[in-house]
Amino acid sequence: MKAIQQAMSLPKNMMMALTSNYCEKEHVNEYGYAIKHPLYKADLLGTAYEQYGTQLICLQCLKEERDAAFVKRISDEAIEREKHKRKNTLHYASVYSDQSIADAGFKNFEVATPEENKNKEDALKAVKHYRAKFEKEANEYFTTMLTGSTGVGKSHLAMAMLRNLNETLDAECAFVNVRRMLMMIKKSWNDQKYPYDQMYFIDLLSRVDFLVLDDLGNETGSDSEAKQWVKDILTEALEARQTKGTIVTSNYTRDQLTKMYSEDRAVNALISRLLKNTAPIVFKETNDKRVKLFDLDAPIEEETE
Repeated sequence: MKAIQQAMSLPKNMMMALTSNYCEKEHVNEYGYAIKHPLYKADLLGTAYEQYGTQLICLQCLKEERDAAFVKRISDEAIEREKHKRKNTLHYASVYSDQSIADAGFKNFEVATPEENKNKEDALKAVKHYRAKFEKEANEYFTTMLTGSTGVGKSHLAMAMLRNLNETLDAECAFVNVRRMLMMIKKSWNDQKYPYDQMYFIDLLSRVDFLVLDDLGNETGSDSEAKQWVKDILTEALEARQTKGTIVTSNYTRDQLTKMYSEDRAVNALISRLLKNTAPIVFKETNDKRVKLFDLDAPIEEETE
């Protein structure tokens, strides 16, 4: 009797399409009970079901399929949003001492000497190795270390590597100038609402898949309290980066850096481990690109009223 009442309550077109056959699939209702649903003649249900022709269809199956497709679409959209968020880390979370570094790439890296050409080629090789390791989910990485005097292009080349990885992989990347990071942390000491504190940077440096530590070693001239903060951050971050790609730029050699952090055994051990498997890119002959000679014989600009 109940079944007849349910059938009578259906819309007219559904009542006409209703058959005595049931779907072979058992559907579980909200109470956990398995129930069977009737089959309908698709061609009698209206234009919305024309695609099924004269088939017998289960409306519950169609509903579950559409629900599953909806959930998948929402899930895919969430994954895409997360991908964009990860890729945007390089843009929003990086810390530069010179903002122009944000636009640095391989295409605008000026090559004027054989050394610069070799260093650019080595940087591209390092990127290929990083990509291969990331795609294979390798447990061991290496550190690319760019050393040389100030202004020779170390930071530019490091950023070029990072941008390439950020654009070609589903990876999270960040460029952090160590001295600038220290200044931001010091600012947080006097401003409780300032978000860029020690914990923020520990999380950032530990989390990202590829990291540039720019001008490592230049912070060692800071006051003792600030130096300790940097050591604490490096200890936490480098411990977490044993299976991630790290790129270091410095005015100092590997041996000099190891000596600088020798006072703190924990940091020294991590620095030594970080630089143990190192791909060196060294600028020995390249001059400071930022220095430009002014031509005193150039025409003097006339004053305008």
